[in-house]
Amino acid sequence: MFIYTIGSLTYYYRTKQPEKGHIWREMLKQWASDNGVKVFDPASTYAKEINHSYNPKLCVEQNNYYIDKCDIAVVNMDCLEESPGSIYELVRFKELGKPVIAFGKSKWDWSPHIQYCISHQCETLEEVIELLSNMFNQGNF
Repeated sequence: MFIYTIGSLTYYYRTKQPEKGHIWREMLKQWASDNGVKVFDPASTYAKEINHSYNPKLCVEQNNYYIDKCDIAVVNMDCLEESPGSIYELVRFKELGKPVIAFGKSKWDWSPHIQYCISHQCETLEEVIELLSNMFNQGNF
């Protein structure tokens, strides 16, 4: 299994709260490491990438590259409305028919368009990890 992590990053860096974009991903990566699961974590290279003059389209191409490779997405809904990239990623996963497991809250939770992109909503990251363990990590295929 290969998990793609979706959630606000640029917003948290702009508001001087970068840890909010990293902590949950680190927790998920720890579970994944313990269970033989791969994770694409854009936050792990974000600080290096913003210090270069890469064409912004390359960021979207990186997203597409990993979305195509990954089997499932986990999305932190917190501040989703501040993250156009996250919304793009949700739509791409929906287009590809790949599961998206969400947790957290957004001002846009009411939106049927956002909800249509989400396969299952959990309250917490711990519930997401339990769901992944029960439904998608049976025998580490």
